Amino acid sequence: MSDFAIIIPFYKIDFFEETLKSVVTQTNRNFTLYIGNDASPDDPLPLIEKYFKEGDYHYFDYKENLGGKNLALQWERILENITEDWFQILGDDDLISNNFVEEFYKNLHLADSHHSNVIKISQCFINETSETTNEFTNYAKISSSKLIWRSKYLEKHRSSLSEHIFRTKTYHKYKFKPFPLAWYSDDLAVLEFSEGKGIIFINEAKVYVRMSSLNISSLTNNDAEKKKAKHEYLEIILNKYSYLLKKEELIKEFDDYLYLTWKNKYPTKLNFSRIYLKTKHWYTILKIPYQKYLLNKNARIK
Repeated sequence: MSDFAIIIPFYKIDFFEETLKSVVTQTNRNFTLYIGNDASPDDPLPLIEKYFKEGDYHYFDYKENLGGKNLALQWERILENITEDWFQILGDDDLISNNFVEEFYKNLHLADSHHSNVIKISQCFINETSETTNEFTNYAKISSSKLIWRSKYLEKHRSSLSEHIFRTKTYHKYKFKPFPLAWYSDDLAVLEFSEGKGIIFINEAKVYVRMSSLNISSLTNNDAEKKKAKHEYLEIILNKYSYLLKKEELIKEFDDYLYLTWKNKYPTKLNFSRIYLKTKHWYTILKIPYQKYLLNKNARIK
């Protein structure tokens, strides 16, 4: 029985054949492939059947488009079907090197011995003609989840959903947070799923992350949703993971949060007391009820 599932949430057909080719050419075929069609206007079955025999994959032809509402919902309904211990969510335009699965199994004992729940693979971006556009990422073999989070959020390192392999039982514990556009959903998943344990990094396999005009990150007509997602994400970080930030960083992120909250009229569920105890003089805590009142009152004025 396979320990590993590759999940492809399908909607865009433009680069899908290349994605399938990268999966079918794996040197180790000990994986289970799940493909979920998110009510796409394009039929992917002819391409799937071109590369995979019946019985080599599980195909779900969903009639309701969930990805248009929230990508995390589309991921989760496919994940309901898997029985494997580990899984990867591979974008329908991304690619994996032919030793991807092989290297996963080579590192499985290391992940188990360190009780790791997240495996991260070296990645680079590719353009619409599949040419690499930057260098491959590289981290220590066993990297702290704190370092990985800080490198992404504060140092703006590249990261994507496709380059991660997650332990299934940990996913069931936390799930993916359905932020608008699923923006930051993968970042929070890496942080939460790791549970403070080391993240195994594999440099020998590669993930090629497609950057094209079709990507959410390339669009400019969804800035309001991205701001809302950042606000929700930052609220969770400040409420639960403020220890990841140094004092001056925490002050900056708190100020950014307050600005987003006020300017965009968002309601707030932030625990102000914890932030003030770490960053301000104790007596300013007395102002918290009034500050929260003003923010939430502002949110009701549309």
